[in-house]
Amino acid sequence: MKGLCASLVCAALVLACETKGDETDPTNPTPDPALADAGPVDPASCRACATWGDPEDTGYVESTALAELSGLAASRVTNGVYYTHNDSGDTARFFAISEAGALQAEYRLQGVTAEDVEDVATGPCPEGTCVFLGDIGDNEEKRKSIAIYRVAEPALANATLTPAVLVLRYPDGAHNAEAMMVSPAGELVIVSKSETGTSGVYTLDRATLGSAKEATLVKAGSVVVPKEGGALVTGASFHPCEKRVVLRTYSALFEYRFTGGIESLFANEPTLLPAGREGQGEAVAYSADGATIVTVSEGKRPMVHAKRCAP
Repeated sequence: MKGLCASLVCAALVLACETKGDETDPTNPTPDPALADAGPVDPASCRACATWGDPEDTGYVESTALAELSGLAASRVTNGVYYTHNDSGDTARFFAISEAGALQAEYRLQGVTAEDVEDVATGPCPEGTCVFLGDIGDNEEKRKSIAIYRVAEPALANATLTPAVLVLRYPDGAHNAEAMMVSPAGELVIVSKSETGTSGVYTLDRATLGSAKEATLVKAGSVVVPKEGGALVTGASFHPCEKRVVLRTYSALFEYRFTGGIESLFANEPTLLPAGREGQGEAVAYSADGATIVTVSEGKRPMVHAKRCAP
């Protein structure tokens, strides 16, 4: 009888561990209660921010499916939701998480094979508001082309989606890149990842981004990354309502304010912003209201950091 009880206890423990593991399974996400009444994003809530506070820990990305997290973008449809993904080695998919790191949904892309998705953005598109996945990584700089996968922002539930695919080429040969963003006006910007500290800036207009199947990027200039952050640009994001962008490296954040068009993005000196302690920081995004900068690192159970607009 004692042996039977011991066996039953062991079985219960195994079942409990398996059940706990399911909580991080992307097929069985645990919704964040804080998002239950989040509702749609109100564009009128977007505001300017003079200064930023220190980074705060908001939670861990618990899902074991996100061990190679590489990009981040705020939903323009649901408050508090961020889209994210893994880089090379994963299938063609992305995820929705909360600011606390809780997994909300998994989205699989059918009809495409991802090579190295390095960043994600949200922005205007013919469907309204879209998620843009940037299959732009090229460590050996040998790819003849890169790709952008576009889908209309989905409902907050697991789904299989069919993306529009845009094949892109650089005007000056292959480049490795991990930073991609889409402006509030719908323009695409890719910033290359260069060990020299001088990164190329490549752009595409809204009409081409939203309708073409193939296109050649335009080189709009370059940006010299300040030495404080190291040379390698790993992520980028447009502010949703102001003329400013944030670039990140593995360990630092730089915010640039500009006054003209895309060509003037990096004309002014940036502001160095304190970043959370992240071993391999590759993801950054402004929140949908522009009042928070969220960052995450690669790795198992990475901490999510949020910088709030200082009062």
